[in-house]
Amino acid sequence: MSKNTERPPLSESGWHYPSTGRRDLRIDFLRGIAMIIMVVAHIEVFSVFNLFTSERFGLVSGAEGFVIFAGIVLGSLYRHRLPIDGWITSIYRVWSRAWKLYVVSLFIIISIYLLALLPFINAHEVISFTNRGINQVYPLYPVNDVPLNTALNFLFYLQAGPHQTQVLGLYVILMLITPLAFVAFRYHKQWYFLAASWLVYFWYQKHVNIHITNSNFENAFAVLAWQVLFFNALAIGWFKAEIASYMYGWRKVLLLSFCVSVSLILFFIAQNHTNPFLPSWAKLNLIEAHTFNYIYENYAQKNSLGVVRVLNDFCLLVTLYWLLTICWTPFYKALGWYLIPVGQASLYVFIIHVYVVLLASQLVSFNLSPNNNWLITSTIHGGSLMLLWWMTKKEVGMKYIPN
Repeated sequence: MSKNTERPPLSESGWHYPSTGRRDLRIDFLRGIAMIIMVVAHIEVFSVFNLFTSERFGLVSGAEGFVIFAGIVLGSLYRHRLPIDGWITSIYRVWSRAWKLYVVSLFIIISIYLLALLPFINAHEVISFTNRGINQVYPLYPVNDVPLNTALNFLFYLQAGPHQTQVLGLYVILMLITPLAFVAFRYHKQWYFLAASWLVYFWYQKHVNIHITNSNFENAFAVLAWQVLFFNALAIGWFKAEIASYMYGWRKVLLLSFCVSVSLILFFIAQNHTNPFLPSWAKLNLIEAHTFNYIYENYAQKNSLGVVRVLNDFCLLVTLYWLLTICWTPFYKALGWYLIPVGQASLYVFIIHVYVVLLASQLVSFNLSPNNNWLITSTIHGGSLMLLWWMTKKEVGMKYIPN
């Protein structure tokens, strides 16, 4: 990881992001924020961190950020790599990455299962999913002895495993399709490809709960919905030079005005969230609960990726990227030490975090209801985040864990 770290000098005049270095640290910075949001969400205790991460930036979550950033980085990388490596090598590398993520998923599934067999480990929080709102528990591994062929189906079709890492299955499917996007982009058929992506997305919004795989991950990350984030982000990464050259003058002002306005409006709406696990003093009540719930349930659901959520995702990304561009120096000095290394090692941190979640669940009972243990729960969240940062800085296991 350290070899790839590029830290451009701070701007000599003002706060503006310096145009040096090949690596865009603003993307790493934002990925680091997404990682914090995800870790806090997966360690299901209520602490001071939740006041800033539980859909507080808008009707968005860290998961969408990961998918978008993965698409942007991949598109940017292969725009330059494809002419050099050629089609066969490029497709091989993309599919090798998909295979690596699939193997990682298998390893996590098996290792968590084996850890759960140990009598001194309570693995409930990683071998099951609890809907805290209705206190309903859903097992994520077979609850009874099953025949070998059934167990192998659960394993190889990703029908088991911790819900904290299910997005890996989505990545595997999307990266298998990615070469088709590269063909469309390379031969200037991007509008046809993106139109097809949006048609599939809107078709899914009318036929929710239709899955193209028999894998568990689609309960949280339906391929037909989430592909629209990835492939549009892939196009942004691929055509970023063209987009940058086009976005100047009144076009840039118009885009930024729209994105900032949408982000602020949805930020305000999010502060009226009816999340029962947020204390009443931490949210507004200017929008009636039934109105908010109607908007959220019909247009901003996470699993089905409602259209308002998609709009919020891209507008917030543009807004934050612009904010980092004009105010890079103070953000870099205040938070760059943590967010940049974690963002650059995002896959490594993502893999490790499920075991940190398991560790945290041994120390405190997961419960999202606010209580008087804020010091303990905030320490658990803060300690877990710092452990992941320390492991990243020390490159613990990076020789064997992919990034």
